[in-house]
Amino acid sequence: MSERAVSTTLGFVLTLSITTILISGIMVGAGGYVSTEHERVTETELEVVGQRLAANIESVDRVASSSGDETVRTVSTRLELPNRVAGTTYRISVDPASSELVLRSVDPEVTVRIAVETTVPLESGSVDAGVVTVTYDDADGKLEVAHG
Repeated sequence: MSERAVSTTLGFVLTLSITTILISGIMVGAGGYVSTEHERVTETELEVVGQRLAANIESVDRVASSSGDETVRTVSTRLELPNRVAGTTYRISVDPASSELVLRSVDPEVTVRIAVETTVPLESGSVDAGVVTVTYDDADGKLEVAHG
């Protein structure tokens, strides 16, 4: 009778071990999939935010450069961007050399570049997410992206 007890216990331990290994494998596989999807969602949301900001920059540029004979002193617009995308914070940088907005998220680390076409030069700078203003001042002759 003692052999039967060992056989039952051994069968139970083997079944439990195999089940644990299978569940662990599924969790690891699903975790990688979720991580990849999180990066894709973050990238997509950063692209949307970047396109919205680029559209506002180009609008200010059109007003500033289409004044004709009249001199536009100051043009400004305010844009409320989300503080987080896909649950993570991000930062926006303006790269005047390549005429691009560079949006970088923290976790996961995703970088998105959005082209901006302007006739007025861009001012180099960097801002956190949230309320952003795009300003053209005739004294500077540049478009500036600033916080608030």
